[in-house]
Amino acid sequence: MSTLNHPAPAAGLMHSFAEPDRFSAALLGGEFEITPLHDEPFSATLRVLRVGDLVVQHADTSAHVTRGGIASGIAVLMLNMQITDRPARVNGVEVGRTDAVLATGGAEIAGHTPRRLRWAALALPLSLLEELAEIAAPDVHVPGAVSGVALPPDRAARLVSALSAAGEFAERLPERLHKPDCAAGLAMALRDEIAGALTAEAAFRPRPRAVGQALRLVREAETFMEARVARPVYTEELCAALGVSARRLHDAFRAALGTSPHAHLKSRRLTLARRALQRQANGPELVKSVALGHGFWHLGHFARDYRALFGELPSETLATAGTRAGPGCEGA
Repeated sequence: MSTLNHPAPAAGLMHSFAEPDRFSAALLGGEFEITPLHDEPFSATLRVLRVGDLVVQHADTSAHVTRGGIASGIAVLMLNMQITDRPARVNGVEVGRTDAVLATGGAEIAGHTPRRLRWAALALPLSLLEELAEIAAPDVHVPGAVSGVALPPDRAARLVSALSAAGEFAERLPERLHKPDCAAGLAMALRDEIAGALTAEAAFRPRPRAVGQALRLVREAETFMEARVARPVYTEELCAALGVSARRLHDAFRAALGTSPHAHLKSRRLTLARRALQRQANGPELVKSVALGHGFWHLGHFARDYRALFGELPSETLATAGTRAGPGCEGA
C-alpha cells in the first residue's frame, strides 16, 4: 500500500495473483481487503504504471467483494474497462459504460464485482485533482466523499482508451519509462484526459445517505462476527446484537456488498481459515483443528466450499505452507 505522498521515479510493472490477500496488498492508494466469491477460484493480474505523482492501476479480476478505504491526501478515479450483463457496483452504485467513481482521501469503499472484470483506477494527490477540477469546475473538495460521475460519452471513451494504453505500456514497454521526455509526456496526457473528463458536463451524484448507513451496519456486523470466528453466526443472533430486523440487515448487505449476510460472512470465515492454514506447517489433524476453530463442523462441506473459493483443498494449502516453512518449522 502506498499513500503516493512521495512521488517515485517513472516505473511500470505487471504481476499475476492467485491469492486475494497478496493482490489487495499490492494495490496502491489505500488499504483494501478482497474476499472472493464462489463463482470461481480467485485470480487476478495487475498492471501498474507510475509517472510522477500519477498512478494507473489496470486489473483483470475474478468475482470478489472489496472493502477498504482511500489514503488521506489522495483521490482515486475508478472505471470499468468493460461492460457486462452484471456490472460492478461501488458503494451501492452501479458503474456503467460512461460512469466513473471518484473517491477522496478517507473515503470508505465497498465494491461488488459479480463476475470476471477488467477495471482501472487512477490515483493522484488530492491537491492535483482540485487543481484540475478548478478548470473543469466540479465540486471535489469534500474529504472522504465517494461520488458517482456520469461522464460525457466521448470523454468516457477517451479516458478508457488512455487508461487501457497506460496498462499496456506498463506491461510491454516499461524500459521506455526511464526516458524523462516519455514519462513527462505521458503524465501530461493523462492529466489532460482527467481534466477533459471532469468537465462541467459531468454529472456528480453524491453517495446516498442510505448507502452510508448500510456501510456502517455491515462494518458492525463484521466486527461482531470476527469476535466469534470460532463458530457460525446466524442471522437471528446478528440481528438481535445489532438491533435491526432481518430485512434491514439483508438490504444493508445487498446495498453495500451486493451479497447476502450469510454468503459474505461464510466467505469471510473461509478466508480467515485460509490465512490460518498458510501460517501453519503440520498434517491433516491441523486442517480439522482450523476448520473447527473457524466454525466449520462438517469437514466434507468445509473442503468443498474451500476448494470452490480458492481452487485447492485445505490440505494442499497446508502442504504449501509446510514447504515454505522448510524442515524443522513447527506449526502452532
